[in-house]
Amino acid sequence: MTNQRRPSGGEQGITPAPDQEVVRLPGPESDLAQELDALPSLEGERKVRMQVDRDLNPMEEMEADPEAAAEELGVAWDLEGREPEKTTPMGWLVLIGVLLLVMGLGGLFMLIKGEKEETRKNLAEQEERRKQSGDAQELLERVEQVVRRYLATTSVEEKSKHVRHRARVLPLMREYYQRRELTSARFQSIGDIKPAEVENYPFFGIDVMIEGKSDAQLLLIEDCADGELRFDWESEVNYQPMAISDYLEKKPTEAMDFRVYVAPDTFYSYEFTDQERYQPLKLTFRDEDEFLFGYIEKGSADGRGLAALLGAKKGYLPLRLRLRFLPNTRSRRSVLVEKVLATSWVQIEESESAVQP
Repeated sequence: MTNQRRPSGGEQGITPAPDQEVVRLPGPESDLAQELDALPSLEGERKVRMQVDRDLNPMEEMEADPEAAAEELGVAWDLEGREPEKTTPMGWLVLIGVLLLVMGLGGLFMLIKGEKEETRKNLAEQEERRKQSGDAQELLERVEQVVRRYLATTSVEEKSKHVRHRARVLPLMREYYQRRELTSARFQSIGDIKPAEVENYPFFGIDVMIEGKSDAQLLLIEDCADGELRFDWESEVNYQPMAISDYLEKKPTEAMDFRVYVAPDTFYSYEFTDQERYQPLKLTFRDEDEFLFGYIEKGSADGRGLAALLGAKKGYLPLRLRLRFLPNTRSRRSVLVEKVLATSWVQIEESESAVQP
């Protein structure tokens, strides 16, 4: 403590206490200027501090330079290829507006036109339906009239006026009704009408309800070229040249045409045991318990055609076949199939004469 420097008389009492406020008295201007010059400069320090702040806060630099900010975030775009922004000329905007207006008006026009075309189409379809409905009603009335007359008659001659191929069929009708009584029936209604084509000829299959009977009677009508409606009498009565029981008993060797149901079979007997030559057939009849075994040559045109027909359709097929017994046959039911006449029970051409017993 003895070596501590004591203030001189001029300095004594000048140094204030740490918590004592200092009040400086004004002095001469020259002394104040000298003191200010003697103070260290703050400008350089501020520059250094601002540079440090910029280095520590890169977001300010990004805000100042968006392109640099994009590069810093890894989403920079091609800056060198960018062109200065361009504004769309007013003329192009007007042109685009006009084009949009024209397109809108064109779409509206097409919509209105389409609605008119649809309306016109619907009206045409309605007119066609009305016409078809009128035609169907007219046909129904014609069918009812001719059916009434056809069923009501008890005369063979009068009935034959309403059948197909009258010149050919009338003798068959006379022979048929010699064995059966021709009775009249009272027409009640038509249950159904089904258009059908038989070898490209227009026919109608109709279900007729008759008074006093619960089951409908099926009739086949041809719309003939002369405009008349005519019945296929042969298919209606299932006309056969002779009764099946008589045919089995007498075994005629002359060929006869029969309406039969046909199905393939495997039974070979007596004169028809050659399996390489013949195809066996099972032949049955409508409203009959009797049956026949028919044999057709496999190599013939009819044999090949019948094999294809039976292979394409399952079950029994209604066909017209020409049959005959072989001379001195030992079989009661085995017959030769000479010809396939038709794939239905309808005889289309009038010139085809039926073989009489």
